[in-house]
Amino acid sequence: MRSEAADEDMLAIADELAASISIEAALVLDERLDAAIESLDEMSNRGRVVPELRVRGITRYRELIVSPYYRIMYRVEEREVWVIAVLDHRRDLDTLLQERARRDQAP
Repeated sequence: MRSEAADEDMLAIADELAASISIEAALVLDERLDAAIESLDEMSNRGRVVPELRVRGITRYRELIVSPYYRIMYRVEEREVWVIAVLDHRRDLDTLLQERARRDQAP
């Protein structure tokens, strides 16, 4: 399952790619990200623990890298996989999470 925030991440990524390269490139990337997310239903533990969180002792969240620049962050709860974010790995994770927290708190 994808969180609302992950859906918003994917829309923002597609919009940015469509504006900077082409709509076709955005559609191809969207399909690749969707396929990677769907694959987590079968092999959810193959992703690595998010390194920036692991150094803080948080090991509940994993990530799957989709080349060239994207990371799908998720957690596994019993039999469900929850995708919580789809991010550009070239950006600092702490900054991205702070931006998200501010956005989620805005009225």
